[in-house]
Amino acid sequence: MLRRARSILGDEADAREVVQELFTSLLARPEQFSGTGSLMAFLYKATTNLCLNRLRDARTRGRLLARRSPPQQGGAPARAESLALVRELLLRLPDEQARAVVYYYVDEMSQAEVATLLGCSRRHVGNLLARARATLSQEARP
Repeated sequence: MLRRARSILGDEADAREVVQELFTSLLARPEQFSGTGSLMAFLYKATTNLCLNRLRDARTRGRLLARRSPPQQGGAPARAESLALVRELLLRLPDEQARAVVYYYVDEMSQAEVATLLGCSRRHVGNLLARARATLSQEARP
């Protein structure tokens, strides 16, 4: 879960806080996990949601935008800039679209797998991705 949070947030301290928040919440309210699916899928989805919520937090968003790049992990500076841009773009999307984009493009899941995680149809996932692409391409126009 820490690796997942770190890849979305790009910050070790924030990632650790998200993981701690996730497990604290699960200990306080174990009924969150209904037991109908896999525990790993639940933790994966919950971690993604908490990370996206953190990115949307105004205080953290300001700090991320001021920093503009994640910590270097042996990758090229262009990759760091790309990840910062992706995080910035995710902030512009509604929550459900942002989650679909992360699962589909970052995690390279199929639309069917994304639909299972989001609890919707594969067609709805396709619509979410199309709307996200339209929103982002519209913002990219001069």
